Formats: sequence, C-alpha cells, structure tokens
Amino acid sequence: MEGSKNNRPESFVSEIKTGDEIVLKKFFEERSGYFDDFFIMISNNSREEPEKFYGAVAKVTGYSSEELNSMPGGILSIIHEDDLESYKRTYFDISRNNPEGTTYHTFRVLHKTRKIVWIEENIKVHSEDEKIWYERLLRDVTIYKEREKDLLAKYSRIEYLNNAKDKFISIVSHDLRSPFTSLLGFAEILLNEPDLPEEEKEEYLRYIHKASETQLELVNHLLDWSRLQLGKIVIEPVRLNVRMIVSNAISALTGLAVRKGVEIITDIQEDLYFFADSKLIERVISNLVNNAIKFTPPEKTITVTAGKFGKGMIELVVKDEGIGIEEKDQSKLFKLEEKFSTDGTEGEKGSGLGLMLVKEIVEKHNGEIWFYSELGNGSEFHFTVPEARQIFMIVDDDPQTLKLYKNIIASNFQDSEIMVAENGFEALNLTNEKIPSIIITDNDMPLMNGAQMIEVFQKNSLLKNIPVIVITGDQDDETKEKYNKLGIHSLLSKPIKKELLIEEINNFA
Repeated sequence: MEGSKNNRPESFVSEIKTGDEIVLKKFFEERSGYFDDFFIMISNNSREEPEKFYGAVAKVTGYSSEELNSMPGGILSIIHEDDLESYKRTYFDISRNNPEGTTYHTFRVLHKTRKIVWIEENIKVHSEDEKIWYERLLRDVTIYKEREKDLLAKYSRIEYLNNAKDKFISIVSHDLRSPFTSLLGFAEILLNEPDLPEEEKEEYLRYIHKASETQLELVNHLLDWSRLQLGKIVIEPVRLNVRMIVSNAISALTGLAVRKGVEIITDIQEDLYFFADSKLIERVISNLVNNAIKFTPPEKTITVTAGKFGKGMIELVVKDEGIGIEEKDQSKLFKLEEKFSTDGTEGEKGSGLGLMLVKEIVEKHNGEIWFYSELGNGSEFHFTVPEARQIFMIVDDDPQTLKLYKNIIASNFQDSEIMVAENGFEALNLTNEKIPSIIITDNDMPLMNGAQMIEVFQKNSLLKNIPVIVITGDQDDETKEKYNKLGIHSLLSKPIKKELLIEEINNFA
C-alpha cells in the first residue's frame, strides 16, 4: 500500500465512474490518508445544484464543502484575484467549444489561513440533458511550484554569472596582456642600449617596477577572488578586537601614506569586538584604506571609524577627502561584469578587482558593504561584520559548580552572555546556535570527558581556535600531557579560587 502514495491520483480516478457518489465516497474512504493533496469536484454550468466535493477539499483549501457552497461564488470566492480572469476564461472556452478529452490549467487559491496554494486542475466535460457537467480533479501542487520557482531563480542566477564571467574574463585577459607590450619594450631598450643616460634608465625602471606591482596586485586579487568563489579559502571567524585589527591593517600602509603626505586618523573605542577571520578582514580594511590613499591628494586626511550598527553588527567606515567618484561610474563598483578602475591622484594604477574582492569577503562574513561619494568631495565606504559579544560556555556535570562559575562570571563580566551545559554532547549542540568566545570545562565528566570534547571541537574550523580553561581535580603528569598535546595550557585545580579564574579569563579576553 505504501507504494500507492507515489501514484498520480488520475490513474485511480480513471477506474471509477465519477458521477457515482457512493463509489466516490467509498474510493476516498478506502484510501484515507494516501491522497491528502487532491479532491474531486462535480459541477454543472447552470449552478442549479450545489457543487459536490470528494476527497481532501478541507485539507487543500482549509474550507469544508459546505463552506465553499455557502459562498456567493463557490470556489471562485477563494481564487487569487490575479488568476480569476484567466480561470473564468478557461471555463468560458470550455463551455463554448465543449472539447473532448481533458483540459489542464493551474491557478492559485487563498487557503483559509490566507496562505497561497497552487492548484492544478484537470477538467473533463460531459453533456447530459442539454446540460454541461464538469468532472474536475484539483490537486495541491504548491510544493512543485515552489521548487520550480527555486530552480528558475537558480537558473537565472547561473545564467547571469555565466554571462558576467565571460565578460569579466574578456576584460581581465585584456588587462593582463596590455601592459606587457610596454614592459617588454622598456626592458628591451635597457638591455640593448647600455649608453642610455642614468635618468632615462631610472625612469624606465620605475615604470617597469610600478607596472609589475600593478600586475601582481591584479593577479593576487584575481586568484583570491576565484578561490573564494570555489570555496578554497576557508573562513575561520574568531572574536577579534576591532581597534587592534584596524591598527594591524593600517600599519602596513603607513609608509605609503607618509610618502604621499596623507594623514590616516583612527577613532575606534577599545572594547569593540567583531566575529571575523583576521586575515580576510584585514584584507578588506587594507584594500579600502589603500584605495583611499590612492585617490586622496597630499595634505588631506583619511579617517577610519567603527561602532555598533543595528542589532548584532559592527560598522566600519573608511572616509577620505579625495577626488570622489563620478555619478555615472558609481553603479559600476562591485560589479563582476563591469570591472572599473581609474588612476590615482599621482597616476597610481589599480587592478579594478579590489572592491569586488572586498565585497565577496564581507558577504562571506554575512555583512554588507555600501558607499557614498561625490566628485571632488571624497568618498566613504561602509561595511558591516557580526559583533562578537563575550560569550562564555561553562561545561560541568555538577549543577552546584555550574551555578558557582556562572555567578562569578556574571558579577565580573557584565556585558557578556553565559551558556551552560552538563556534558560534552550538550555543549556541542549549543555551538550550533552560538559560537562561544571562551570555554570553561571540567575534565572529569560522564559520557565525554573534557579532552574528548575539545578533540571534537578542534575538528570544526569555527571552534578550533576558541580559548579553553580546563578545571580538574586531577593534575597528574598524564592529564597535563594530554591537554598539552591538544594545545590547552590553562589547566586549573579544584577547588578553584575566584580571583584565579577571573585572572585567567582576563588573560584570554
């Protein structure tokens, strides 16, 4: 009987005389529970008799047959307004042409709960005593329509990406080739004309050096972008101090800014944290600041700020006093199919791929990026990254110990969240909801001890870098060696002193 669920209901309907009410009722009673996505409806064009419904009409529409018949237009009353005219036109054509065979069409109805249900209707026409009778099989095909919609959206996205990729490859291949004519030409002159004045040699070498740097930047951006697309760069987010990451990213560009006479100012509070991959997010900041330096004239300023944005996000802003972007070019930024680049204020070349890479990284972090710019009045780029609150996970099988640790943390780290678990399995399940920033765990627990739990955590790229404090009553050499091999060096003895636990947490925080 189980296999019957996969058969189309039409095959069963064809076996019975649909006008026979007793047979129809028996048919559905015998197959109760097997076909809950369709119903049969018998009606005539004169509507002198109420429409008859058999099967899962209430399941599909939310209305009983009595409720539908009590409505002024019957089933017409629940047809979606956008489909009502085409529905009526279908029946008008049927009544006028009296076609043989079955007519198929689809339309939407509003379920009693107001959700939209897609219906596929198969209509057979019979003439009897100058009346036209309709045998109608109505089936809920919502799930198939939703899948069709998803597939069409995916197809459109793939088609768009494929077209954009072709155009992108065409643009990039041109950019990769075009500088080599000049590079090879200048190199050939230097090789074949040893008597060139030193000034000319230096000029040609500077050009070769700058052009090579630009080409290397283009290749690096292209490789990084493609690796992100292919999933070959694994994002490993951890809790990071925003001020420290911005400082690291900017430090590598300080020399470039000083040489150009551009000042970089940062205004970021110390206790701001985000949840991000340190290398990738540094790449975002350095790309944006590097662009700002490139398009900012000497004696001007670049400002980098950060703050909380909405619920659970951190916003970073890179603002410059540069040349700005023409309005006609602003729509080209971040677009795969329209690689856009202009020269800097001192002729600096760009790859045109930096902002695409930045956007890709930000979106991989579940953030957004946008900008404001006015020609002659500079630009400011904004992007968001998830905020990292201090989230403690305490794992211990003793309820009293859990309560003690929870009270210590709550009273000393007010702006924090605390998750508790009585064993390793429960702790693992909690990490599916939120990623803790520090784990405090007992060593001796049933089912899964502290070391076994940490081994499982370290197999997950999102969890492997989380600091762990292990509290144990057994401080023998074997236990120490076991945790040393796991890279856990914070091993505290029971009973734990409050001051020592707070000190150890502060070392990680």
